[in-house]
Amino acid sequence: MLTLTLMNHTFEIPCETHERERLIEAATLLEDKLDQLPGLKGEGKILMVALNLCFDYLQLKDDTTQYSLRLEDQLDGVINQVASEATKKASSNQA
Repeated sequence: MLTLTLMNHTFEIPCETHERERLIEAATLLEDKLDQLPGLKGEGKILMVALNLCFDYLQLKDDTTQYSLRLEDQLDGVINQVASEATKKASSNQA
């Protein structure tokens, strides 16, 4: 069980031991994001932070997907090049 306090609210969060550090890191990130909006209060502040975090998540997800696709393309190119060289070598050995 992890006890966290955010915006004067205490939460008891059931978690595995290996999840504790990540939850503390998440709470710290959330507090930092909340501190970046001193002009907002209460629910509006929370909703704006939630929107910003969701936007950041979706951007990171898109960036990761694009990076993975580029890596797959590069890998396909390398595989095709190796296969082509192996075919050429096999052909020259048969001659």
